[in-house]
Amino acid sequence: MLVGMGKLEATIDTNAMILGQVELVGSNGGSKDDIAAVMKWIAPGDLEPTLSVIDFEEIADGVERLKRGEVTGHLVAKVAE
Repeated sequence: MLVGMGKLEATIDTNAMILGQVELVGSNGGSKDDIAAVMKWIAPGDLEPTLSVIDFEEIADGVERLKRGEVTGHLVAKVAE
């Protein structure tokens, strides 16, 4: 998992990718038009993202869950109510 740019280069364990048949996908977040199109699906409920919501204090555990492949969809940390 890489959130934000972090660094412009990263080392990837290709053995784990090949043996685990992992797909690497990159995204810059899409254009304004892409986001508008997705919002048109979300607003009426035609597209409902799968979210696992955790408290801010659970972020470290959440990252470990991501590493173990235990999260379906997106893991979202609440910063404040």
